[in-house]
Amino acid sequence: MADSGPVDAAGVERPPPAVLVVNDRYGQRIATRAMLAPLGLVVVEADSGRAALRAVLRQSFALILMDVRMSTMDGYETAGLIRQRKQTSRTPIMFVTAHAREDHEMLAAYASGAVDFIFTPIVPDVLRAKVSVFVDLFLQSQELHLQSRELQRSLESIITLNAALRDSEASTQAVLDNVADGILTTGETGVIESFNRSAQALFGYREDEAIGQPLAFVIAPAHRAEFCELVTTSRGLLTETGTQAETTETLGCRQDGSTFAMEVEHGELKLGDRKLTLAFVRDVSERKAYTERLEHQALHDGLTGLANRALFGEHVLQALASANRKGEPRAVLVIDLNGFKQINDTLGHDQGDDLLKQIGERLVAALRETDTIARLGGDEFAILPGGAIDLAGAAALAWKIEQTCKPGFVLEDEVVHVSASIGIALFPDHGTTTAELLRCADAAMYVAKRSGSGHAVFDSLQEKQTAHQLGLLVDLRDCIDRDELVLHYQPKINLGTGKISGVEALVRWRHPVHGLLSPDSFMAEVERTQLIVPVTRWILNAALQQQRIWREQGIDLTMAVNISARSLSPGSELPDTIAELTETWDTAPDQLILEFTEGALTEAAAPDILTRLHDMGERLAIDDFGTGYSSLAYLQRLPVDEIKIDRSFVTRLATTSDDEVIVRSTIHLAHNLSLTVVAEGVEDENVLKMLAEQECDAAQGYFFGRPCSAEELTRWLTESPYGAPV
Repeated sequence: MADSGPVDAAGVERPPPAVLVVNDRYGQRIATRAMLAPLGLVVVEADSGRAALRAVLRQSFALILMDVRMSTMDGYETAGLIRQRKQTSRTPIMFVTAHAREDHEMLAAYASGAVDFIFTPIVPDVLRAKVSVFVDLFLQSQELHLQSRELQRSLESIITLNAALRDSEASTQAVLDNVADGILTTGETGVIESFNRSAQALFGYREDEAIGQPLAFVIAPAHRAEFCELVTTSRGLLTETGTQAETTETLGCRQDGSTFAMEVEHGELKLGDRKLTLAFVRDVSERKAYTERLEHQALHDGLTGLANRALFGEHVLQALASANRKGEPRAVLVIDLNGFKQINDTLGHDQGDDLLKQIGERLVAALRETDTIARLGGDEFAILPGGAIDLAGAAALAWKIEQTCKPGFVLEDEVVHVSASIGIALFPDHGTTTAELLRCADAAMYVAKRSGSGHAVFDSLQEKQTAHQLGLLVDLRDCIDRDELVLHYQPKINLGTGKISGVEALVRWRHPVHGLLSPDSFMAEVERTQLIVPVTRWILNAALQQQRIWREQGIDLTMAVNISARSLSPGSELPDTIAELTETWDTAPDQLILEFTEGALTEAAAPDILTRLHDMGERLAIDDFGTGYSSLAYLQRLPVDEIKIDRSFVTRLATTSDDEVIVRSTIHLAHNLSLTVVAEGVEDENVLKMLAEQECDAAQGYFFGRPCSAEELTRWLTESPYGAPV
């Protein structure tokens, strides 16, 4: 949007549109102003509902951004008062709120005058996109208003001319012929008496072909009856200067049969003893198409062209209202793509966008026209099946969607594969509002994703588990400050010497209510949020501090720490954090081993970050090798020092020949690449002997010792045959 304002018909630049930001929190007003700055708008701030009312009395606004929760007078009450004033009754109001989209709240908001919502935390691009739509509509309405005023002045001028020249119809016709808009006049019988040059150009008729025809002659046949009724009912009391002009939008019809959106402004006037109807007509096809495009953009996803979250919500509301009346079941399905993030990170966002478009096209081709397909955001889609549908029907639809996603997708001559995890929620069993059904379908989708089952149906137990996880997430935000995290250590045994060579640090959470929690209970939630940064720093700091304590006691052990894939994302501070902490605890570079899962190596920024860590002297290991995406190419390209064979292969080594072949081959390949090999999950002596025979370098598992506290490991060092004297 340009910095300068629009220009009116006289060439005078008008000031840019104004937006009113109503919020009783200064910081949020400043933040909103900064987000809107690129649009070049005039931003007016109001710190209360009363200040907002004073502001709308002083000037007009293209849009009002209204915070819902304000003291003294909330957003709903303020919006209602603004709506009562005629001059501001149609000013669009967008509510800003952090609260969930409950249907009763949305209905209350719409009743008080809302046209849209923006949810906090505000995404700047979303805010600017929404505001731009309403500003464009405001500019269009201003332009139409100016055109209407010009036309009204033209009509008044013609009426004045007719009053002055009421005895000279020829003079009147001369005036009409020089007006830019198409102008038609009809007599009391309703037939066309004059048809100016602009009208001839617009409709393609000569004047002699139009004269004598009824006014509806230039209206598309299907709209003629409606137009004639509007013209009849809009006639008012005729005065000396004529009636007030009325504007009607209809469909015009040209001589060749083509139609176009047309606006007709008509009124009556006296010419001597005669009564005439004067009609101004203009082609508004471009304006109508532009408005329809704006409406489409506001309700559809810009990438895929599918319905967006707002339109999907409207369709669900309508479907639930119908289902309530008819007593029919309905379903909502939420879809998330498995493997999309990896493709997006490795091939780039352009290819990721192309994949999302292909997914949308497949869904449209596979489902019925009556089904609503929406992209909710990211790689999440939603389906509202048209008409009544029960659990069996919803499950069959989910299976069809799974099959639709199975064939590979071609991205720049490369075939990639993603799968769908689908959650199903049913009305009325699982919810009676849009928000409830989406929440339940979303919860079921995560169950399907975790289980790998393809699709899952919501049940209340899932909701309780989800609530439990959310409760843990809230507690997690304070666990570091409350000193609730602890480290346990598992010994790593050098199979050449038969003695301990190092330990692996494993985090535990000493929860005040649920007791000691393993990482499986909470780390997945940590990795989905920004908490991973402070938690990773705490683990590294605590591990290196304990290593220093042991070193001062004469116990020289390497320290292995698990690192999340999130720490290999662009902009990661991991290398700086490790550099700082190793200096703080005087840790030799080769004494810290950083363990990454195979999936982490596919992160786009992984090669650069791993290379930097390697150059700092840190040792790098691939954890759970054999279960993810690693290949020989990864081992050759990345600066890896060690691989850890996953326990699923090691545990059955003595009883399953396939596992024995895999382990032996892995050790052989790794040694050829000068890599150290560690076997995880050693639980009996037979497995230990086989690993030693295959020249595995090190091992860890319950056979040697379970993870334990630092104090317990110190005792283990003196008591275990694999320990070392303190």
